[in-house]
Amino acid sequence: MFPCPSSTNHLRGRALPGRSNGTCRAWALANVVGLAVVAWTAKAEGAPFELQWSAPPECPSGSAIVDATRARLGESGPAAPPELFVQGTVRARDGGFVATLVLSDASGQRVGERELRVAGQECAAVEEPVSLVLAMVIAALRPRDGEPADRREPAEAPPATRTQQRASLPAVPAESETRAGQSRLFFGLAGMSSVGVLPVFGLGGALRAMYSPGSSVYLGLDASFQVGGSVRVGTGETSFQLFDVGPRVGIQALGSRRFELIPTLGARAGVIHAPSSGFTRSFGNETRATFLAGLGLLGRFRLMSNLFFEALPEAHVVFVRDDFQSLDRGKLYSVHRAGPIDLRMSLGIACELF
Repeated sequence: MFPCPSSTNHLRGRALPGRSNGTCRAWALANVVGLAVVAWTAKAEGAPFELQWSAPPECPSGSAIVDATRARLGESGPAAPPELFVQGTVRARDGGFVATLVLSDASGQRVGERELRVAGQECAAVEEPVSLVLAMVIAALRPRDGEPADRREPAEAPPATRTQQRASLPAVPAESETRAGQSRLFFGLAGMSSVGVLPVFGLGGALRAMYSPGSSVYLGLDASFQVGGSVRVGTGETSFQLFDVGPRVGIQALGSRRFELIPTLGARAGVIHAPSSGFTRSFGNETRATFLAGLGLLGRFRLMSNLFFEALPEAHVVFVRDDFQSLDRGKLYSVHRAGPIDLRMSLGIACELF
């Protein structure tokens, strides 16, 4: 018997506690019927199917999954061109395995998605729940004997199974919930603009990594580089560049499958590089240190399965504000001093690595 997998519709949830074999099958049947209803609503056609399978080497092969599914259906091979296409992926996670099934009809329209969680160190255990789910979905999508294909209805669980399902299944997580209890790692690249530290609008780019250890807390590290243009005084000119790096911590205030809102607190240490030309001399070093800290609000929008668009407005207090001065023909010029407040906006793309 396979261990009771944990499944959510378009959401990843925590594993269910262990249950008896009969309840496990009732659970699987209930989830399959739910997926079949979704698939039927989208008007998927056909019984034959094609499987694209990606799994670690120690897991069952795609052909093994296909053979096990057809064995449950009492078939030896496809009788017609495939009209149901399944993408199956298996990943090791949290001491077990997670199998993701994405179903599409012949037109390429997605008609359902399901995650099955299997506990234990043996990946071979995924074969039984995956083949069971596929077999029951395919059976549910087939027209009944003597009934046209366009009028078929999804199979319905027996009354006893439905009663058992209501007694044993927890409520499906609401759409506003995200992957509680699972660690997450994001890596992103963004374009950035700022005003405050540099003499004119700064333009540049940023790299950002953020990690959640399985809670609503995020820990991050940012690095950015900006060019702030140049300042002309007297007969000379000074250009400005800023490089800074620093940690960030955030707490998820709002989250769903497609959107997250994370207030953040961060600090940044950096250097302002200001080479000049045309002056008699410049006072002090051309490179000065700076330090700033403040608040941000990270908005993360899902574009694809593991790809997100991120927007991050920030406001910082500048604690280190050195003067840049130059001497030209006997006259001392104050070229620039960072302002007390630095405002930033970054827009970019982030990838969820796990």
